[in-house]
Amino acid sequence: MQPTLFIEQTILGLMMGGIYAAVGVGLTMIFGVMRLSNFAHGEFYMLGAFLTYALVMALGGDPYLLAPLSAIAVGLVGIALNKLVFLSLYKELREAKGAAAFFFQDLRFIMLTIGLSILLVDLALVVWGPIPIAIPSVFTSHIVRLPGGLSFSLARIMAFIVATISLIVLYTFLKITKTGKAIRATSQNPSAAALVGINTYRIYDVTMFISTSLAALSGSILGPIYNVYPTMGLDVVAKAFVVVITGGMGNLMGSILAGFLIGLAESWGGLFFGTEYRQVVAFLIMILVLWFRPRGILGGRS
Repeated sequence: MQPTLFIEQTILGLMMGGIYAAVGVGLTMIFGVMRLSNFAHGEFYMLGAFLTYALVMALGGDPYLLAPLSAIAVGLVGIALNKLVFLSLYKELREAKGAAAFFFQDLRFIMLTIGLSILLVDLALVVWGPIPIAIPSVFTSHIVRLPGGLSFSLARIMAFIVATISLIVLYTFLKITKTGKAIRATSQNPSAAALVGINTYRIYDVTMFISTSLAALSGSILGPIYNVYPTMGLDVVAKAFVVVITGGMGNLMGSILAGFLIGLAESWGGLFFGTEYRQVVAFLIMILVLWFRPRGILGGRS
């Protein structure tokens, strides 16, 4: 094997790992703060890609410049869904005790998000049709050549930069802002957070906005690289759960680390074993982590 090829695949794996981290962090925030396994997370990724395509067609700009607008719009949709769909279940869950609480949390939310996933996919089929769509961008046709024979698509570099910046901004927001500290407090103990005056329902809205925005942003920046189609979120949500489980359910830093780990593992797996085994490697890592460290590589929610 040529060293240049290995280095190139390693860098590509890190680039893809940044995208996995962004998608996984959004899902892990939903689970860590709201105690909700969102099986419709991939559909917000899909909505972000399609909305970016619609904005490109309407405004004529580049998708990497319009991606933040798509992310914000999908985030607002997430808040609306949280208020209209999830809020009544949260109020019912707050009054439930024992086995009933387990039933409400682990079954109703799961079935609700699965139904939401099917609904969003069908709506996308009606609006945009089943045929894959390419999002035009000036970055997809440019190749960056580095010393040593390394070459990368400028679109992939842009996607990695946007994903990394979004993760840094999110981490800083959670660490230094009052709302970020309230989110962390709600994640640790929602009852105690409510007792000290934190509006947990408002925190749930903010968390849903961040989660869906990150998913939509990831879909927007990957749309120019891959084709956009209604069921594109189904593969992504599976990968997002791999990242969340590997990093530790509800652990933000664990999901970031796991995202890069899964990206590298897929790239190296395709290099050493063939491209048909790329997906197998990611799930194999998840199985090994569950076997030897069931709480994730960083030890659970943080």
